[in-house]
Amino acid sequence: DFFGGGMGRGTRNTRRGRDIQTEIDLSFEESIFGIKKTVSINKQSTCDICKGTGGKVGSKMNTCKTCNGQGQIREVKRSILGSFQTTKICGDCLGNGKIPSEKCSNCKGSGVLRKQKDIELNIPSGINNGEMLKMQGAGEDIQGGPSGDLYIKVRVMGHSIYKRDGLNLTMDLPIKLTDALLGMTYNLKTLEGQNMEIKIPEGINHNELLRVRGKGVPSSRGRGDIILRIQIKMPSKLSRKEKEIIEELKKEGI
Repeated sequence: DFFGGGMGRGTRNTRRGRDIQTEIDLSFEESIFGIKKTVSINKQSTCDICKGTGGKVGSKMNTCKTCNGQGQIREVKRSILGSFQTTKICGDCLGNGKIPSEKCSNCKGSGVLRKQKDIELNIPSGINNGEMLKMQGAGEDIQGGPSGDLYIKVRVMGHSIYKRDGLNLTMDLPIKLTDALLGMTYNLKTLEGQNMEIKIPEGINHNELLRVRGKGVPSSRGRGDIILRIQIKMPSKLSRKEKEIIEELKKEGI
């Protein structure tokens, strides 16, 4: 809005509830598949008795004399650059334009009061450790303005077997030297608790990767894989018989 010399610019203040933040702990499985959780937060909330008006139930709401029911007060300030109009929330009616003839005894006329509130969170699948979720309007309430937002920081606990790499789940699979040479069958337990038999081919190398498709992290682009990294355990000590067998293998060029 321009006034006077045309150089001015109007400014406007808007009352808004305070943003708040909390943290939530998730198991590794919960972060992969998603879950609904409830958090209890102590925050400024709308009064249950007056529903945020600040007035006693049934009392008359009178027009605010300070702002004439507009809820805002406009001021024009002049400077060498021109005239500036500012608009601010009326401090008496807090932007409502009306003032109750009798105040609510529960919130003392503020329309809000601090209380414990349970909030249900819908944790999406595939969320990462340290990621921040935002719930618009779930922050602190305020009379005469919109509520603030709630920010939830996610902390994901580690897993005894799996680690996450993007949409893939990785794990180290230690096997004996003889199993690497001759092959074996490994019983893999997925995060869903499903048992899968994985064929370890004979002659597999140390640090070689095996992939189980479609059992990783779900997403809108599809589901990732489980990747097994082979770790061949070398024997620290050999018996005389074992040495003799290995010497024979050596003679065969193995």
